[in-house]
Amino acid sequence: MGIEAVVFDMDGVIHRGKRAIPGAKEAVRELREAGKEIFFLTNNGSRTRKHFAERLASFGINVPLERVYCTSYGAARYLSKEMPGCSAYILEEDTEEEFTKAGIRCVQDEDADAVVVGLDRKLTYEKLSVAFRAIMKGAAFIATNDDPSYPVEEGFLPGAGAIVASLAYSTKKRPHIIGKPEPYMLDLIVGEHGLRKGNALMVGDQLSTDILMAKREGMMSALVLTGVSSRAEAMEGKISPDFVVESIREIPGVVREWEESTLR
Repeated sequence: MGIEAVVFDMDGVIHRGKRAIPGAKEAVRELREAGKEIFFLTNNGSRTRKHFAERLASFGINVPLERVYCTSYGAARYLSKEMPGCSAYILEEDTEEEFTKAGIRCVQDEDADAVVVGLDRKLTYEKLSVAFRAIMKGAAFIATNDDPSYPVEEGFLPGAGAIVASLAYSTKKRPHIIGKPEPYMLDLIVGEHGLRKGNALMVGDQLSTDILMAKREGMMSALVLTGVSSRAEAMEGKISPDFVVESIREIPGVVREWEESTLR
């Protein structure tokens, strides 16, 4: 039984900041030529699907919009199903388009029905206070993700988890988390494209999100060392990927070797 689909994380796998990881374009092309279904699944919710598709295109990876999944899209889908027609205060950057498309009214005050929290690099105490007051008044507390950090060209920066944690601590409320390692985003791909988890490979750079989700959901997993987690952490065995590789460039070879080994 072969690998039918490969699901790639983006930050730390395809690129770091604005720089593509060497060999990313070639690796995706080789997998497509081998007949693999390709998807992109990022915990980053600070932009829209359209933005992420355009970013991939800038790295020479052209992909249909419907195969790009980000947690702003996921949060909008979640609210449209669970709280149709609700109002939401979005504590995140440049994502309102995803919510309005889903029939969610984006508001700027504490009377919102829901608060969606992610990475806002223009965060102010005033914004945080509006979110705090809304949650304390009973608004649903939704986190696109709770990643503690994310990789950039020169190292790492605080992730959405830093903002989510401050609100969780101050309100004493637990958020509903949309992103990895929770299964919601993967289930969207399954529902929209018929992805079979047992025949898919998750490629990510974080043990606690990408790899943990794959392990929980019965997927194969490959950790690349161009992002957050290290080989030493993978070898500790708390969360064990099926493969550990230096970068995405090795993934087509890993897939070929694994499939050949299962036929022997």
